This record gives sequence, C-alpha cells and structure tokens, in this order.
Amino acid sequence: MKKKTTGESTHSPEKKTLLVTGAGGALARLATKVLATKYNLIGVDPRPLSSNHHFPGDFFQIDYHHRQMTEVFRNHKIHALIHLGRIRADTRTSANFRFEMNVIGTQKLLELSRAHGVEHLVVLSTYHVYGAHRHNHSYLTEDEPLRASQTFPELADAVELDHAASTFLWRYPEVRTTILRPVNIIGKHVKNTICQMLRGGFCPQLIGYDPLMQFIDEKDMARALILALDQPIRGVFNVAGEGVLPYSKAIQLAGALPVPVPGFVGYPAVKILASLGLGFPPHLLEYFRYQTVVADDAFRKSFGFVPKVSDPISLAALKSQRNPVVEQFLQGRQRKDSDS
Repeated sequence: MKKKTTGESTHSPEKKTLLVTGAGGALARLATKVLATKYNLIGVDPRPLSSNHHFPGDFFQIDYHHRQMTEVFRNHKIHALIHLGRIRADTRTSANFRFEMNVIGTQKLLELSRAHGVEHLVVLSTYHVYGAHRHNHSYLTEDEPLRASQTFPELADAVELDHAASTFLWRYPEVRTTILRPVNIIGKHVKNTICQMLRGGFCPQLIGYDPLMQFIDEKDMARALILALDQPIRGVFNVAGEGVLPYSKAIQLAGALPVPVPGFVGYPAVKILASLGLGFPPHLLEYFRYQTVVADDAFRKSFGFVPKVSDPISLAALKSQRNPVVEQFLQGRQRKDSDS
C-alpha cells in the first residue's frame, strides 16, 4: 500500500474523518481545499498524484477493490465517504479495468462503508446514465430509466455503478446515501471529453444536429458536493448549472471552431477523429446527436443550491488554456468570417 502524506497529516481529535476516492482528480482538489477545515482527510486513488497536486491529508494509491482498502477502513474511524473515483471510458482505459474500478470497486467501498459504520456516503455518478435517444423528452427526472448501455456497452460500467449505489441507498437506510448525477462539468482543471474538445479549439459537429446541452462549472460542482456532504438529505439528484445551450452556442462561447461531420458517416468518422485525438469517443456519439436534458429542481430545492458561475463565463475561460498557435489561428479565422 503506497502512502504519501502531501499535506498536514496530524489528525485532529475534534474533527471527523472523511475518505475521498478519486483524490487525484480536479473535483477532489477543489472540494478538499474547503473540506480540510472541517474534516481529517484521507485520499485514495489508483492513480498517483501529479507533482503539483498537494492533497491536504494522507493519500493512498490503491485500487478500490484491493484488500488494502479494508486496511484503510480498519485503521481509521471514517465518518463519511465521497466517492469521486469513477473511471471514464476513453482510449486509455480498458473495459476490464473500468469494470474492476467502477463496479467491483464501488461494491467493495459500499460493503466496507456499511461494515465499518460510515454514516454518510456521497457518490458521484453522471447524467450519461440516462442515455441519449431520439425520443428523450426535455428535463429528465431522477426516476427515469437508465438506458445508456442500450446504445453503447462502453457505458455499462457507469450504469452499474449508479445502480449499485441506488440499491445500497434503499437497502441500507441507516447509511445516509446521496447520489449526484451532474451534467457536463467544465473548468480549467477538468480533463473530460467535452472540456478537452472545447479547450482544444476544434469541435466535431454532426451535420444536421445541434442538441441542447447543460453545463456546470467545476467550482459550482465542488460546492454541490460539499452541500451534499454537509446536509442530512438522502436520495438521487440531478445537478446542473444555470441553463440550457445548443451545442453550437457552447462552441461559439468557448471561441472554438465547429468541424462539420456528415451524419451518414458519423460513427466511422468519429472513430477516426477519436483515434487522432481530435474528437469525442465513439460511445458518446449519440450525446452529440440527441439531447439529454435533465431536471435539477429537486437538488436546488432540497439543498438550496444556486450556481454562481454562468455558462458564458465558464466556457469562455477555457480559451485561456488553449495552445497559443491554435488560438491565434482561431482568432484570425473569426476575424475573417466577421469581415466577409
């Protein structure tokens, strides 16, 4: 078990202990800056911490399903757990690895939480579990069926993670379980598919399709996680930012350039672009064809959540991280288009 103390490791007896999985990720970095004042923190991640990431507590590099996780629970009196450790499907991760981490690993964490008296569990899922379908109505609520794996099996592990957490929520009411299904999270620290595309400057767009999309800034998402942890409310909640935007508008606000992709060759073309690092993963194709818009009223009302960062500001901020050569080209292209 690899342990690395990156911050103040002396645990205060006055504070309760919080375990954070996915501790090397962007959301964990933002949330733990605040949570370190309230909790003794323990971080776990199968990935090593980056050289510039200072986790404010004890960090363990462990696979979630490994027996060493049992030692972490046994050696610490953990009051609460935030599970941010879902591994996304991309060209760098195998289906077997995602299944082990997302399904078997999550089940292991749930079992250990119940066995060791964890009082509160917050699980980060994703809106992708609803699936993108031609007949999706606007503002899907939390009781909609999870149909993502019907379209692409690459999302099956995300659906099973959500299902395992939801089953645990209803089967074991003594553990206060809160499941969050956020929309597209964007921000300068986030490295998900939508951020990488908008930040890169060239965004594939299927000809004839311009689906409505929802975004939430990384800082607002970190606030949502802290609210879910601090308040004694259990259940499943969609989490979204301020509103709804067409995909084309998001591209424009990010100062990026749409790359038209013919719909009739959508899947093969996207697969080629993805292999070159220029597009979205093929299993997310339908989300750029059909809308998946969720209702977040329940979370706003239950937790008093109001987003603080607007979509235009959050999307425009992605330009600051763009390759200077690419940004210069895009600005020149935009000036040329405006003059014509």
